[in-house]
Amino acid sequence: MPSEAPDGVWVLEGFSKVDDTLRVEHPISREQLLLLREVIKPDADDPWMIYCYPVPVEMWPAVDAILQCGPPDPGLDYLTGAYAAE
Repeated sequence: MPSEAPDGVWVLEGFSKVDDTLRVEHPISREQLLLLREVIKPDADDPWMIYCYPVPVEMWPAVDAILQCGPPDPGLDYLTGAYAAE
């Protein structure tokens, strides 16, 4: 019997502007993703935001209203991310 396909996990990732190291990972629920994709506007062929999308500081008030993630760290660049859960 084949195993079930893994579920997707979505995150807001913060990478250091100095060395590109991942510093922050904030989980995004499926419900939040539905709201977030209205703010981030993914590519037409990527409705589930599988690809990474930048989250500019100008979008932060709307992103924070959805994710309740607090203020952005000025030393980080933020992107959405997705990967398969184990």
